[in-house]
Amino acid sequence: MAMALCILSGAAIAQGQAQAPRSAPAPQQAAARDIDPNTLANSALQILQAIDRDQAGVLWDNASAVTKRTARRDEFVGHVGKTRKPLGAANSRNWIAVRREVVTDGGQLPAGLYASIEFSSQFQSKRLAKELVSLRRDEDGMWRFSGYVIQ
Repeated sequence: MAMALCILSGAAIAQGQAQAPRSAPAPQQAAARDIDPNTLANSALQILQAIDRDQAGVLWDNASAVTKRTARRDEFVGHVGKTRKPLGAANSRNWIAVRREVVTDGGQLPAGLYASIEFSSQFQSKRLAKELVSLRRDEDGMWRFSGYVIQ
């Protein structure tokens, strides 16, 4: 049985501004290249661990403003608990992919730079699942958690 959960929560990740070379590519291309996949994966793991500790409310409190417009805090917290608790504690997690995408105006998501980190996870219930954590680089240069899906 596949479970999907759109979690809109937040944990900020500081991302320093890289200096552009003299013949700089388009700003969106430079921003996508400046992301460190290991930093993103480690931050996503910390977010998953906060979900494991039943701290969805704290995560939502620090979410991207774009994300907070999508769901109310109580809906978010309730949905996370309902979906994750039956699986039990996470026994292991391994990140298997980090994807970056520049979203332009006119799509389903607000324009911006996004990263999705995919994990292969095993839970106390013996279930294997794929967890996908999404982050958005907000206008202030901070990476904030913007989504979670578990299948």
